[in-house]
Amino acid sequence: MKYLFVTFFISLTCPAIFSQNTMLHPVVDERTELLSIVFRMAGSREYMNSDIKIYTSAIDDYFKGYKNDPLIKFVRKITKRSGVSFDAVMSMAVHIELTNGTISLIKNISSTSLDSRWGNNSEKFVSLLNDFYRKSDFSRFFAEHKALYALAEKRLSEVVKTIDMNWFESFYGKKPDVGYTLIISLSNGGCNYGPEVMYLDGREELYSIIGSWETDSLGFPVYSNDISETIIHEFCHSFCDQLATSYYPEMKTVADRFFNLVQENMQRQAYINARSMLNEILVRASVIEYFHAHQASQVKINNLLGAEQASGFIWIDTLVGAFGKYEKLRKDYPTLEKYMPEIVKLQNSLSPEEQQKTAEANRPQLISFSIGKNRLDVDPSIKELLLTFDRPMMTRPYGMNKGKCGDKCWPKITSVKWNPEKNNELIISWELLPDHHYSMIFPARFMMDEHGFYMKETYYLDFKTKK
Repeated sequence: MKYLFVTFFISLTCPAIFSQNTMLHPVVDERTELLSIVFRMAGSREYMNSDIKIYTSAIDDYFKGYKNDPLIKFVRKITKRSGVSFDAVMSMAVHIELTNGTISLIKNISSTSLDSRWGNNSEKFVSLLNDFYRKSDFSRFFAEHKALYALAEKRLSEVVKTIDMNWFESFYGKKPDVGYTLIISLSNGGCNYGPEVMYLDGREELYSIIGSWETDSLGFPVYSNDISETIIHEFCHSFCDQLATSYYPEMKTVADRFFNLVQENMQRQAYINARSMLNEILVRASVIEYFHAHQASQVKINNLLGAEQASGFIWIDTLVGAFGKYEKLRKDYPTLEKYMPEIVKLQNSLSPEEQQKTAEANRPQLISFSIGKNRLDVDPSIKELLLTFDRPMMTRPYGMNKGKCGDKCWPKITSVKWNPEKNNELIISWELLPDHHYSMIFPARFMMDEHGFYMKETYYLDFKTKK
């Protein structure tokens, strides 16, 4: 069995990686809350999250009378006609300004700065948005939740202290002239975005807009250390999306072949074409480089690689290796943009089919259950289920989920342990009832091999015991 090991290089020409850090100060921005709420009222599914229920319930109650407002009707129209959704919404949020209660588009921005899906609809949208803002007294709603916003800002501030913001300039070879802005959205749930504003004079302002999806026992938002990875990811978008757009014509043919192999997986994640997939793979490889530059363990690196391959980014290991070479050659390539022709050559030299085979071979498989799937005559006196994998597994973490009929089809589990002599065997002890249907799920992201690679796929076990 072949395992994947990627060689990384630490650049000796980039001392800024560990220099004094630029601090992030997260804020809840009235503009992003306004846009999120407007698209929530319009029924856009990506803005319908209710993870912070104490907040989204207040939204739904306060704005319930505006679902047929001219603005909301217009939003439904442009969403259907022009695909204005997801990151296009947050792009508009950071391209407007609020001055003395009046909303207007920021002046002196590049013609390519606002997401292209807005097309000719931006002026009418802003006009209707102004009317909605005034008659809904949105500023009052926003002011009423200042205490909640302040709590979220304080809690995320504690988490982001460890993010090395100097790494972005070091790795990409450039920095934004205006700076980095970290915005919290309490109504975006698990959706996160990385828009930017580009001015006519060449200045850039980069945003990481982070949703909120975890709460404490009282329902107030909390943020775990893992959210740092998401913040880094969204800031990387502002650097990588420009590069992907510039070089996409040269990469399109092979990128399309990659996309065709993983299209279903990509579209489940709202990446609708090869271009959006290219944006994402550059970003995700960059995030892995960030963690490597900060001495993450090889298990952590493999874990990230395996997760991205499982998400359909099947040549990310090769791209990360190329980024490592770039770091070693910084005297010749002071910026990632200068190195992009090498990335183009690399992608165009690859066989998507071979990359898919390699990605699949790197990931462990559950090769058998001790009872057959979909059997209707399982002996209820059987006390154990044995799962056998094709290689040694990491004994922590592991897990399973309830199947399609929930609690009533979940066995009474008394213990779960790995075979001390063979750590490719997981033993689940249980008690079964006769004449009963059982359903269990073993998600790919719940188990990994000893090198940190997630399982190849999610596995399902459905069976029925005999009378």
